[in-house]
Amino acid sequence: MSDEERNVECGVHGSSAATFICQHLQSGEGQGFNVAYDPEQPDDLYPDAWCDQCDAVLEQEGEWNDRAEAFADICVVCAECYCQSRERNWHEDEETLHALIAESFDYLQAQQDSFMATYRIGEHKRWDWYQETGQLIFSNDGKPAVECAVDFVGTFSSHSDTWMWAWANESFLELVKARSRAVRELGESLDFLKLACATWSADPVDGWEMTAVMARQLGAIGSYRAPSERGFLYMVVREARWVS
Repeated sequence: MSDEERNVECGVHGSSAATFICQHLQSGEGQGFNVAYDPEQPDDLYPDAWCDQCDAVLEQEGEWNDRAEAFADICVVCAECYCQSRERNWHEDEETLHALIAESFDYLQAQQDSFMATYRIGEHKRWDWYQETGQLIFSNDGKPAVECAVDFVGTFSSHSDTWMWAWANESFLELVKARSRAVRELGESLDFLKLACATWSADPVDGWEMTAVMARQLGAIGSYRAPSERGFLYMVVREARWVS
């Protein structure tokens, strides 16, 4: 299928990826948001979605048959409309989410203070990261000083003001993004949109919050944010050592 066939023209947002949601999600609010993960596309940015009412009918029928499909009346919408619908309809315990983020920040701050002091992170002249080896290296005058094993958390785009988890980023190698799926699993188990979904509207603070959650989840010893032309790349540090 060509890129043009995968896109839909939205009267509000222009040309965008075509996504599929039930009729109730299209204009509803607080309807619940259930998604169908395709085992052949486990990292799909916008999996097909339907509301709690449709999910109840689907459970009664046991499959997507004529009755369930007629009740859902699946609509084609653009990616931006999909994300807006998801935010309107998603159910989550905000108090529990905020507590998780706060606890994660406390964890990362303690680890980060030790990491920065032990390896003098703010004093080195240069840093470079390498996907092929999963390393972040700090150096001085062309000589490596500190070598870190890292996992990518995700990226914040200053162009679109969105967050994307590393596991959903096709430009990242599996070596550096695989462990970010641990946060997705946590988000799915607790029904937290920001942890479970590939991409959503965000700001740089969201990037640090997601980094803190992943650091705590993986037991990281620190974190690092690398600037890019389009925003920032966030990563957590599993281990570090002085090269010499």
